[in-house]
Amino acid sequence: MNILDDRKAAILKAIVRDYVSEGEPVGSKRLTDSMKLGVSSATVRADMAALEDAGFIAQPHTSAGRVPTDLGYRYFVDALGQTEEPTAEQRAAIEALLLGAGDLEDLLRRTSSVLSRLTRFAALVVAPRLDRSRLRHVELVHLGPHSVLAVLIADTGRVDKRMLDLDKPVSETDVHRARHVVNEAVSGLGLRHAADVVAGVAAGAPEELEGLLDAVAGTITRGVTDAGAGDQVFLGGTVNIVAGGYFERLEQVKQVYETIEEQVVVLKMLRDTLESGDPAVKIGTELPLVELAACSVVAATYETGGGSGGSLGVLGPTRMDYPRTLAAVQAVASSLERALGELVG
Repeated sequence: MNILDDRKAAILKAIVRDYVSEGEPVGSKRLTDSMKLGVSSATVRADMAALEDAGFIAQPHTSAGRVPTDLGYRYFVDALGQTEEPTAEQRAAIEALLLGAGDLEDLLRRTSSVLSRLTRFAALVVAPRLDRSRLRHVELVHLGPHSVLAVLIADTGRVDKRMLDLDKPVSETDVHRARHVVNEAVSGLGLRHAADVVAGVAAGAPEELEGLLDAVAGTITRGVTDAGAGDQVFLGGTVNIVAGGYFERLEQVKQVYETIEEQVVVLKMLRDTLESGDPAVKIGTELPLVELAACSVVAATYETGGGSGGSLGVLGPTRMDYPRTLAAVQAVASSLERALGELVG
């Protein structure tokens, strides 16, 4: 990226802030009146022309002022020092809401709601991956001679329920025995290791438990290998895409709505964004899909006590308050980590 001298950098930052705040192209007179640069309006116009030639700003209409381009926003974001911090009252409100959650799904839904309210954009929250978690407990519930419900409870608070259909009948007493054996063997292990351990236990188990233990090993394996294992996405505030009036055409809004309804797209978008850092920002044409060319994504990760975790972020227009949005995303990620710690004990 081009390195700007101090005056041109100050002018670019002022254009970004003014345009984000007002939504109107910014003219040289307004900049000259609002900034104490000690130079004439002609000099400001010349600097703006140089910024336009370099691709940092553009003139949307003849005789109009200038607006930032994706490159201009990128320069602004990369040049940020400290981001704005949420107020003490906002932090207290975030934590109060998140700490009251009853389970992981409830917590992540609350997180998406809080983040969308703070930023007024669409919030995206991805659950911790089950296949990267450790088993905290395996519950086995006898439903009938050939049916057992297996509940895998991870150290992240993630719960995965699976039906086991057995070839040979099993008694309720044997289900209790199997539950004790499984938890003695795998509590605290990662799923990949746990499946092998249970399979080994099944190989040496009494005949009446062997089939059930084999089925438990199989369901843990599927927890690792299923394409959707752990990729739960919680959306909040998607109506904000329309309410803010940020997009010029209804077609743009429709494209954004249809795109974020695809869970796979949301996951890839967040992962691609976080490849460049944590937290991270992708702006306009930096996003992989042309349908999102008028949008930006601000994303961060969160961790659980066991070291695994997920990601969260917001999708909004390129004309967003980046310092404020970055601060909100980081604050919610931090509060979510604390709430997860409380939830899983």
